[in-house]
Amino acid sequence: MDSLALLVVVIIAVIILVFISIGFGYFLGSRGKDSSSVPEFESGLSSLSDAVDRITNSVSAQQISSAQASASLQTELTRSLANQSESLLRSVSEVKTQAQQLSSVLSRSGARGQWGEMELTRLVEAAGMIKRVHFLDQNTIDSAQGQLRPDLQVMLSNGRCILIDAKTPMESFLRSAGNQSEESIDALLIAHADAVVRHVEQLSRKAYSAEVTESVDFVVMFLPSEALLEAALNQRPDLLDFAFSRNIVPATPTTLFALLRAVSLGWQNSDMVEQAQEIAKLSRDLYSRLDVVLGHLASLGKSLNSSVGHYNSAVRSVDARLRPTGRALTALGVRGSKNESALTDTPVLEVFASELPEPD
Repeated sequence: MDSLALLVVVIIAVIILVFISIGFGYFLGSRGKDSSSVPEFESGLSSLSDAVDRITNSVSAQQISSAQASASLQTELTRSLANQSESLLRSVSEVKTQAQQLSSVLSRSGARGQWGEMELTRLVEAAGMIKRVHFLDQNTIDSAQGQLRPDLQVMLSNGRCILIDAKTPMESFLRSAGNQSEESIDALLIAHADAVVRHVEQLSRKAYSAEVTESVDFVVMFLPSEALLEAALNQRPDLLDFAFSRNIVPATPTTLFALLRAVSLGWQNSDMVEQAQEIAKLSRDLYSRLDVVLGHLASLGKSLNSSVGHYNSAVRSVDARLRPTGRALTALGVRGSKNESALTDTPVLEVFASELPEPD
């Protein structure tokens, strides 16, 4: 029970005590002031007063304890809040410092270009493509305008390719992020949109599709941050239509990854088709070679059957015509050079080569 509830209880007890006293006083008056009831009344009042005192003391102790606990809790909360605020301020300061360092680095044109090319390479590798197999980076292409060198040349499974150039128009965009004036921010964002439009026009003038015969009829302009394209579209809602009309496709990491992943899956399907075709070719070669071997075996079987037949005919002729004369000579005591007592038996072959089917 909290201190407020205990205080209410004490107040109610005091009110009850007052009403009991008044009621008992009227009761004594009506009894003709019976002196024997006075001590009992005083004793009851004393007990009730003691009970009220105990409740009051308990309320006071509870109030003191609650005040101490509240003070301790307030001190602990203040200390914790101060520590968290200090930690948050340090984190904000570190993030601000890192953002300033990043902004300083990206404010240099060379660093921005390297960052865009690195993001482009990271995306194409994340899509499961292999360098010099599925894509070429910074590949020099000879053309009527001279040498062209797109940032990325993605090879398609049908022998064609997609050319990609990374662009990082970030100067006005970064300045708008650190500006406090709303008018200045709007002006900087408009300048950023104009910079993106200029990149589209410059890329269109290179005419990659016309100069590279195996290229598809569009070129991808890669912006390494979703925010770059979004900020430009907020100022120039017609930007995409403007780019598409010049066969330029603006792409961010999300959209470009989806495109590269589709190309990678196309390569995988192409590899599976090639493997299936190779398996079919090997199967046809194996069937042809097996057919030749079976033809040779069939010819050999026929030759074996013919040889066995001639051998058995010779044996039967010997048994029918020569062996009886030999036995008669043996009976007369004729012996050979090795003094044989009998002529050697010549068996008839019973095993014939099985005939193989004629090859188709």
